[in-house]
Amino acid sequence: MTVKQLIEILSQIENQDLRVVIKGYERGYDDIEFPEGAPLTIDVALNVNPQWYYGNHERVSPEHHQYGKHVEVVKAIVI
Repeated sequence: MTVKQLIEILSQIENQDLRVVIKGYERGYDDIEFPEGAPLTIDVALNVNPQWYYGNHERVSPEHHQYGKHVEVVKAIVI
């Protein structure tokens, strides 16, 4: 999902004062927090983790990663 797609989805919500939360680790929900005051921007290798207990993508250095040139690396924000 891109920032543009997320904004498009969120702009369709009538009540713009609704709280936004993310799933907790095992149960419950947490508020979204930005410790640095803004979302963190990172480089991620897309779709490299087949294990269900890992996220699909992995943070990498764009020039030095173990996944090879066939893996797409993109900039992403962490929410």
